[in-house]
Amino acid sequence: MVSAGLVMPAAADTDPQAYLTKMKAQEMWKVADGSGITVAVVDSGFKNVPGIRSESVLPGVSVMSPPADEPDKKYPAHDDVDGHGTTMTAAIVGDGTGGGPKGLAPGAKVMPVRTSLGTPMGFAVGAEGAKGIRYAADNGAKIINLSWGDYYSFERLKAAVQYAQSKGVLVFAAMGNEGEGNNATNLITMVPGVIGVGAVNDEGDAMPFSSHGSGTDLSSIGGKVPVRCKENTRWCVADGGTSYATALASASAALVWSAHPDWTANQVARVLIQTAGTTADGGKRSDWIGYGVVRPRKVLLDREGDPGAPDTDPLAVPAPVKTPTPSADQTAAAPVRAESADAKSGEFAWKWPALGAVFAVSLGLGITVLVKRRRR
Repeated sequence: MVSAGLVMPAAADTDPQAYLTKMKAQEMWKVADGSGITVAVVDSGFKNVPGIRSESVLPGVSVMSPPADEPDKKYPAHDDVDGHGTTMTAAIVGDGTGGGPKGLAPGAKVMPVRTSLGTPMGFAVGAEGAKGIRYAADNGAKIINLSWGDYYSFERLKAAVQYAQSKGVLVFAAMGNEGEGNNATNLITMVPGVIGVGAVNDEGDAMPFSSHGSGTDLSSIGGKVPVRCKENTRWCVADGGTSYATALASASAALVWSAHPDWTANQVARVLIQTAGTTADGGKRSDWIGYGVVRPRKVLLDREGDPGAPDTDPLAVPAPVKTPTPSADQTAAAPVRAESADAKSGEFAWKWPALGAVFAVSLGLGITVLVKRRRR
């Protein structure tokens, strides 16, 4: 499902996304392009469309639940009626043709794990997603991208994420796009060790719609980017939201891990946090952008970041936090700007897909009493 208000056709095939230029992607790809790293995109599936080479996408699996009246029905992993999963895949490994985005980690492989996201069976996404996370962990994924959320199956999802982490997998999850409403945040981001991702625009400002809170760890571009629209029939330009930002964070991790294949998930996460573009006031963390905007070039080109202990979660002992004076209305708090954000683009907003009875983010139930506990 695509948000309303598509504003312009996608850029010409030869034009890179502005954020790739700012991130110095061409220079980074001479050092590492994601080769050797598999990113599982647990989402609405993948459709073979112009802009994504088939060799960049593994066979994957569908964990979609069959309808009650067709219990034996099977669904292919390489299909996507919604387009959300296809967009996330392109953000990571797209080839930049046909109006689609050039992926930030073009040498990586995407493992599509298809759920009922964006279909009438959306109420099953949480349970399906938990199954898909376990599948990805058991079948070679180094990174799992979760550009969606669910409330009702949280405990099952938490157990699946922890299982993946026990297998050495790094998990990224979108914060949600409810920042201008009730600021409901994705409960998955509260699981210890999960990297919660917020969205910034081309100026490095936190986007007003980006859900924010203690679960925010990193941010990336969520402005105008090429996405699948019109029920996955073509590429359009719209806000990518925290979904797209999460895919870019996953791709950033793939670049770093490709260059340092002997590192653990904790070490990859640690250097991404250490090298993130911080807030303009010098604070090390904010609820809007976390520790800052991901900047893999600082690791690959500038050789910054200390990977540290392989078995210690970098979020277990967070950097000193500069705590702002709380606003009386958290949903109206002014977004912050990342001083050195490398993600630059326009302003297109991909809204979280509707899931029917299941919400793409939690309704905020219990959020006010939840504190993200860091795994030790």
